[in-house]
Amino acid sequence: MYVLTREDARHRSTVVTVRHIDVTLHLEEAASEKSSYRVLSRMTLVSQEPTLFVDVAGEVQTVSIDDVPLASDQFTYDGERLDISGVPTKREVTIAVEADCRFSTTGEGLHRYHDPEDGRYYLYTQFEPEDAHRAWPCFDQPDMKPTWTFHVYAPNEWVVTSNGIGSSQDCGNGITLWDFTTTEPLSSYITAVVAGQWAVAQGGSWEGSAGDGNTATLQLRLLCRQALADSMDSDDILDVTRAGLDHYHEHYGYTFPWGSYDQIFVPEYNLGAMENPGCITFNENYLSRDTPSFALRQKRANTILHEMCHMWFGDLVTPAWWENLWLKESFAENQGTTTAAEATIYTGEWASFAIGRKAWALAQDQYPTTHPIVADIPDIPAAKNNFDGITYAKGAAVLKQLVAWVGEETFYKGVRLYFQRFANSSTGLEDLLGALEEASGEDLGKWKDAWLLTTGPSTLSLSWTSDDAGRLRGLHMHQEGLARPHSLEVSFWTADNGVLREKCHLRVRVEEADSAVKVPPELAEAGSAQDIDLVVVNDLDLTYAISRFDEHSMRTALAYVSTIERPITRAVIWSNLFSALRGGELDPRDYIQSALTHMAEESEDAIFERLLATIRVARSFLPRSSRDRCDHEILNTLAEFMRRASRDRGRAALRLFVDVWMACSDETYTEAVLELAHGRHSDRLPFIEGEESAWDLRRACAARGLVTEKQLDSWLEASPTGENRTRWIRSRAALPDADIRSQVWNEICHGSTMSNLDISASLQGLNDSTWSSPGYVTQYFAQLLPFWKKSSMGLGIRFVEGGFPMSIDIERQNLDENAIEAAKIWLEEHSEAAPALTRLIIEKLDDLERAYSRQKQWQ
Repeated sequence: MYVLTREDARHRSTVVTVRHIDVTLHLEEAASEKSSYRVLSRMTLVSQEPTLFVDVAGEVQTVSIDDVPLASDQFTYDGERLDISGVPTKREVTIAVEADCRFSTTGEGLHRYHDPEDGRYYLYTQFEPEDAHRAWPCFDQPDMKPTWTFHVYAPNEWVVTSNGIGSSQDCGNGITLWDFTTTEPLSSYITAVVAGQWAVAQGGSWEGSAGDGNTATLQLRLLCRQALADSMDSDDILDVTRAGLDHYHEHYGYTFPWGSYDQIFVPEYNLGAMENPGCITFNENYLSRDTPSFALRQKRANTILHEMCHMWFGDLVTPAWWENLWLKESFAENQGTTTAAEATIYTGEWASFAIGRKAWALAQDQYPTTHPIVADIPDIPAAKNNFDGITYAKGAAVLKQLVAWVGEETFYKGVRLYFQRFANSSTGLEDLLGALEEASGEDLGKWKDAWLLTTGPSTLSLSWTSDDAGRLRGLHMHQEGLARPHSLEVSFWTADNGVLREKCHLRVRVEEADSAVKVPPELAEAGSAQDIDLVVVNDLDLTYAISRFDEHSMRTALAYVSTIERPITRAVIWSNLFSALRGGELDPRDYIQSALTHMAEESEDAIFERLLATIRVARSFLPRSSRDRCDHEILNTLAEFMRRASRDRGRAALRLFVDVWMACSDETYTEAVLELAHGRHSDRLPFIEGEESAWDLRRACAARGLVTEKQLDSWLEASPTGENRTRWIRSRAALPDADIRSQVWNEICHGSTMSNLDISASLQGLNDSTWSSPGYVTQYFAQLLPFWKKSSMGLGIRFVEGGFPMSIDIERQNLDENAIEAAKIWLEEHSEAAPALTRLIIEKLDDLERAYSRQKQWQ
């Protein structure tokens, strides 16, 4: 099958100008067993050459030019690429392609979901970076931006929405035709159609202007499955939506151009959300049948604002090719966080970013596969692999540093120039930098070279000298690795009766590997050096780097971090401690003890939940014998914590509790976990309401062989929701039963009916299990390449992420099950494997080798 390359895309956009695409979809029989649907795309264009190719995945039925059918020798088709010859040149023509395209179960293309709870059908599209041609024939590359008009035939009771504003008419025979207004110029990957028996919540209207002479009046709607209608947290979602629209119009100087604003929460989604203009799709995991926690609402707010930012960065102005993916994703990551912190109740968003998303960036940037923010993307598989922690979180952190470097007012002035200059077009790196340079009056060439075209994090540390009277005489900032320009904060703290108090802080601007820093007056006084108990380099998290503590600061941070009032400072400290943990500079037992000590005092939910996640990582850095001793303390601390915790925090703590209990040999809480799994109260553990918590406990019991498949079936029958079905799949796969494991494995590798979510849940369950017989590692690597070749890339990524054997213990001697050696052998023997697959395995291997090294270090 053909793979779109950068060179082919560049040539096509040079010789073909696509002005309009009119798409008609026939979804009349979508609520049936039929596996495909008929679609017609009419593409109005001007070509400079008599041959061109159209992207389409399906069975092509007819091809015509200006309504004249083409003979079979005038086009060829390989299942992905339709080459057409005899195209009239240098004048407007309309090429029509009619095809039967398949409904997707992988989350790519037009995905169809049949709800097991009530039998309803739901369809939605998901295309980025190049899956629009799975749903309809088109020119599937970002720099070709025609206008679009959609027409959809669907059952009468269905709701249909798209990028334009829809109107409907009854066609008789139970069918309705939906016509949508023609869009502004759009890349194919952000076109969208959503159809089905959706529940709709009307959110009223929003009206505003960016001061550019235009006004937008938007009807706000929220859609989800009927089964989740009572779980739609409409007030909070709409409050965030309105706040975001106000904020972006205040700062961007370009009025929202898309005409509508539907937000749809969809099942079996591969991503968090997608920025289809006026038709934004979100993972329905952002809704909860239980009362949604503050942490979940905060994550959802960030995602809503991230996607809203894309209405400008990405939709209005689009990267010409995927090496400039950062021009939209880094900005959306940065601006979503900024807007949540400044315009909503979720003021701790930058603290959440510092401790969470930035850790993703640093880990990705330390892999052997790291790449610059502006990466080399020769083809679509390379593009799919670069939706990663560098493009998103590192890019966002670097943009935060740019704002600190040039100033916020200058930054937004450059942004407004960028939109005014390049609206409805596609751009590259120099276009944005040109606008920012014009706004700031600075040459950003060196900044670009240092930040956008290089790899890896710098490591920052501060040293000082003092005289006999304890006055600081010199401060020096050190950069290990690449020396980059930084504008950052350094704060100095004193421990006063067990409470850390800030003594002073200073803004530092450095560009060299070693830079002298002016000593602040507060530290030039006699005795001031002895008062310094903690130095926080990069307080406020203004730059992207690893910050290294001196030994005394490390001990102070571990002991007193929760006494600091400012959330962003606590987040930066925890981020630095976690980097020290990963780098082998901090004993995992000390990190776990500190996290357990301070979690109860942590006021920010995002920081609290991140601490729980990092405890999981720290456990993996200990060999089994040390881990067992540590696990006993973790379980006891969490059990006591859950007795007095809020419902939200109790749920979060329970997830860690069951994960630890499931993987360890401790029997203290076995009876209590079983009681709770059956819905009964226990003296040892508090009862935490909600089906998500109940299934966490059931999965843990299944993994340890304490419940049967029949019992899991009965729990699902009692509440057969779509979410519970996924939880049942994972729990069943976790059962330590040879026959069930074999059946699940065969379904994954050779079945044809499993959806994307089913495959992930099954693989996660197999890895959850306490099953100890040899064979899984061998089976996994034997099936890795065959599965990748027969599946979409999206499913291939799920196979790697969900199934890769990550369990490692240096005290285990069974070399046949050594995943490190198996991965190395696989890489050696499959040097011709797809680069995208090879990269994923290299990264997983790096994670394993890091855990192995830490276990050897701390045994």
